[in-house]
Amino acid sequence: MKPSHFRQLLGTCMATVALVAASACLTSCSTAKKKTTPELSKLEGKKVALISIDGEETAKKVIEVSLVNQLLKTGYFELIEKEVILKAKTRPEVNPLDVRQIAKTSGADYALEAKVLDFTGEDSEGFNKVTVNDSQMAKERGEKERMVERLVKVKKREARVAIELTFTEVAGDQDKRVGVAGASESVTDSEEKEAIHLPPKLRLLESVAEKAFAKFFEEYK
Repeated sequence: MKPSHFRQLLGTCMATVALVAASACLTSCSTAKKKTTPELSKLEGKKVALISIDGEETAKKVIEVSLVNQLLKTGYFELIEKEVILKAKTRPEVNPLDVRQIAKTSGADYALEAKVLDFTGEDSEGFNKVTVNDSQMAKERGEKERMVERLVKVKKREARVAIELTFTEVAGDQDKRVGVAGASESVTDSEEKEAIHLPPKLRLLESVAEKAFAKFFEEYK
């Protein structure tokens, strides 16, 4: 091969490699800049339609109340009324599975979907060793025997809540943002002084759901 031909071939190969590298860089940079988590402050003043909540019936009821309350509390959005959304779903020209179409027909800028990932309330029991003042023992065996060790029953109630929230833009580039609202809490009581008293399981779950959404809207504001 002549030197001139070799230099020409080498130049072509180098140009091709540079072009491929540049293309890969542009693709990588573009992908890196694309956010997938919510930026709720950018939705300020927008109309949002809560299209669906996927989960068990009891969980859905609790999550709906907590989520709607938090949406209204933040003041970022204008929440479309539930009746308007239900009416939009029944219109013959609307696909009941197309969340964007439902939201658009409802007059919303964004469709919001919620999926319950965890809604669990669990109880556990055990025993703790405590030192108590036993006046009867002191009376029978003397003051040195007043303090005695006993085993007392301990009960713990734990609640865990996790909900995936998806915001989908109705118009424009149909941007979709996904985040998870989650929280947990446990309450413990014992029979050391009196009978065990724990908050009802559902009430504890309601409280944890409210905390999960409050945390979510603070984290992604």
